[in-house]
Parts: sequence; structure tokens; C-alpha cells
Amino acid sequence: MYISGKNINPQIIMMTEELIRLKSIGPIDYYLRPDKIIYAKFDASKKSLTVKDIDESLLLLEEQAKIQGQALLVLVNLHQMPSLPIEVRKHLRSKEVSQFHENSKATALVISNSLSRLLGNLLLTLVTGQVIKLFATEEKAIDWLKQL
Repeated sequence: MYISGKNINPQIIMMTEELIRLKSIGPIDYYLRPDKIIYAKFDASKKSLTVKDIDESLLLLEEQAKIQGQALLVLVNLHQMPSLPIEVRKHLRSKEVSQFHENSKATALVISNSLSRLLGNLLLTLVTGQVIKLFATEEKAIDWLKQL
């Protein structure tokens, strides 16, 4: 199975057989779900995330937005991501990365730590201006994305 971990709805696990693997970039595996949501999952056994990985990911997502002919709904599972290197954090706030907004309708981030989610939601609204929300479970994140 592609998805493992706590708090995962059995319906989501059943859908893993229907996921289309798009690409692996650094520690991130990208899939296309049957509902056209792009699913990104970190693999802790792989190397740390780099600025190059972010740039390659944005190119992949831009390509997928063109293929779908619309802005993307993106689900990112961060359960296994230990931390973000400082250079990656800076790059995520850069003008180059902010230009991705036109390819993204909304992004749901799944983070297990409740304090991190609370602070993250506050900071995301102040810093990025993007439609991003943090969740404890994939199920809640998917429900939110499907409402948009």
C-alpha cells in the first residue's frame, strides 16, 4: 500500500490501488488520485528536502495544472517530514514560489502535531496569502478540498 500511518480512513486506503504514481522528487512521492487531487507524501527514509526539490515539484505541478486545464487541489502528507532546512523555508517564501499560486486552487497539509497545526494556520494566513489549511488527518483534508 502507498499510504500508511495513523488516522487514515479505510476508504482512503482502498483508493491507494487507484492512485497513479506521477513522480518522485527528492523525499516526496507524487500521485494523482481518482478525484484529480494531487497527493504528495514525504518518505522519511529518503534524503532531506532541498531547494532544487521544491523547484522540480513546482514544475511538475505546473505541468499537471496544464494537463487538467485548471488550478490544482493539492494534498501534502507531512507526517514523516522531520524538519525543513532553513534554506528551503526561505525559498518557500520567495517570489518564484509565490508565482505558483495561479496553478493551485488550494493546498491541504496533513500534520500530526496539534500545536504545529495551530501556529501554522495562523502564520500561513499572515505570510503567504495562499489558500492553505493544515489538518490532523488525510480524511479531513480531503473533505475540505472536495468542498472547494
